[in-house]
This record gives sequence, structure tokens and C-alpha cells, in this order.
Amino acid sequence: MDTQKEIIKVTSVYFEDTLDYQKLSKTTKAYKSILNTICEQDLDIEEGKKDIALGNGKALGTFWAALCLDDILRTRQFIRGINKAIEDQIKANKKQIHILYAGTGPFATLILPIIFKYKKETIKYTLLEVNPFTFKILQKVISKLGLEGYNIDLINDDATKFKIDPKNQPDIIISETMQNALAKEQQVPIFLNLMQQVSFDTIFIPEKIELHLGLKEAGIPTEALQIKHYNKIQKVLDISKASVFPKGQSKSQYDNKNHFQKIKTVIKNDTLKGFNQLVIITEIQVYKNITIGINNSGLTTPLFIQNIPEDTKGSVLIDTQYQISSEPKLEYKITLPNHA
Repeated sequence: MDTQKEIIKVTSVYFEDTLDYQKLSKTTKAYKSILNTICEQDLDIEEGKKDIALGNGKALGTFWAALCLDDILRTRQFIRGINKAIEDQIKANKKQIHILYAGTGPFATLILPIIFKYKKETIKYTLLEVNPFTFKILQKVISKLGLEGYNIDLINDDATKFKIDPKNQPDIIISETMQNALAKEQQVPIFLNLMQQVSFDTIFIPEKIELHLGLKEAGIPTEALQIKHYNKIQKVLDISKASVFPKGQSKSQYDNKNHFQKIKTVIKNDTLKGFNQLVIITEIQVYKNITIGINNSGLTTPLFIQNIPEDTKGSVLIDTQYQISSEPKLEYKITLPNHA
């Protein structure tokens, strides 16, 4: 069996409606094995593990970027979301769909199953990657898979500064360059840069990323934590077209600076009962009803930021503001009543 057919067969599981974790895990291992074989490069070396530090976040080292595939639900949901967005574009009678994939990693993991699913003339791809070592491997993978006949542009550039050709605007923009709580990586500046250059009709995947302040129930072991053990208190960040584009405007007016709203959250004493930790909760709407909920992925593992003493009297006050810097993150200041 040739490699293209092998990838088609192995990745078909990602498109199945029934979620079978055992099957999904087996599929991911097989997919990863194929990609590592094609790559013909040991990524577990100094050059492969070196992150790139940029002024608005870091770009992962090649080795770490390749490991994202192991987050099996994340991989499945993104591939399904991309596929659903393409199906919707086809139904809208798009003659040719243009996809911009920003931050591909060494294998363009999320798009390879898509490339083989559709006819060559259906989709044009722009694959954008900032890490030179990662980009070199990406070029090799595309070549090894015999994709030269496809409409694929490979660009080694920083997606936070990349200029989209106004005459060649993408219909779908994909970027999964994030960690939980939208910390450290470039997801937010990438989306803000690209959102400013396209119309409101452009589909972004993920469609929405939300951060909430929340509480974790007391007395639950880490390995037993489920969604029901968290209580969302207040949304403190929304990264989506609706939040970036002013109503009634076709173009974003956002200036890509640190102008995120400061938010004050008050958690009253009654709400604290039964909870012992303050957390940042990440939720992702990949596309329409395809989502990644709390604790379903490394991307949505709640980030613990403060223990709450059992004898706390009064309200807890939290000031939050998302900041883009060399280490982007949700900045917070917590005031406990006992320590006011």
C-alpha cells in the first residue's frame, strides 16, 4: 500500500461520528508512525527541541509541535471541524476553497487527512510555519507524499506579521498554536493579525476560544476530576470574530495592541462553599457544534491559580486582563478577604 492510501485508511477514523477512545488512540499511533517514517529525521535533538522566542509569544520547537498529535481528542475535533467547514463552503457553491493554515508544525497534521479527501482542484492551501527547522521538515513531508501536483504554497514566515494578498483571500483560516489558558504561545496575536485582513465571512478555526474564571470542588482527587466538579463564574476573555469585529462592520477595527478589557470579578462567600481552588477554564468551539470542553484535552485542562482557605470570610476579588507580550497570558490579581 502506498503512503497516501495508508494515510487515507488510518485517518478515516477521525471522520467517524462515533467516538471510540481505544480506536482513536490506535489510529493516532499509526498516523504518527507514518509521519515519523516519512520525515526521516530524528526530532529529539537540540535543534528539534528549541522553541523560538518572539516578541508576542513562543513558537514551539519541532519535537514539541509533533507531540501535539498525541492529544487525541484535540486532533479529532480539529480535523472534523475543518472538514465540516469545507463541506459548508462546498454547499455554498465555492468554485475553489482557499485554506490558510498558520502554524503547521512539521507534518501539517490537521490538514493532511483533508488533502487526500478532496479533489486537487477543490482546495488551494497556504501552509505557514515560522520555525525554519520545522519548515524544512514540512517541505520534505509534502514532497515525500507526492503532493507537488496539488495547489499548495509553503511559506516560512511569522503568522503574527504575515500579510495576506487582498486578491487571494482565504475562505478558511486555521491555527492551533495554543496551550491551556492561552498562555505562552502565539494563538491570540496570530488570530488578531489575520482577522484584521479578511472579511467577516472568513471562517476561523477554532471559531471561538473562551477563558472563564472558575472554582474547583474541594475533596476531588486530580485523576477523578470531571466537568461537574468545576463551576464557571465569569467569562474574562473571548477570542472570536464576533468579539473582534464591531457590529455592522465588515473589517476589524482592532489595533493588535494590548487593549484587552480589564475585568473585575467578585466571588461572594456563599458561592465559595464546597470549593477550594480558583482556576482559569478554557473552552474551545472548533466549528459550530464541534467543541473541546473542560478537561477533554491538554488545551482545556483548567489552570489552578489560587488555593482558597476553608475559613475564608467575605468575597474574593479578582482583576484580570489578557496581555500580549513575549509570554502572553491572562494577568490576574487576587484579593482574599482575610488578606485584604
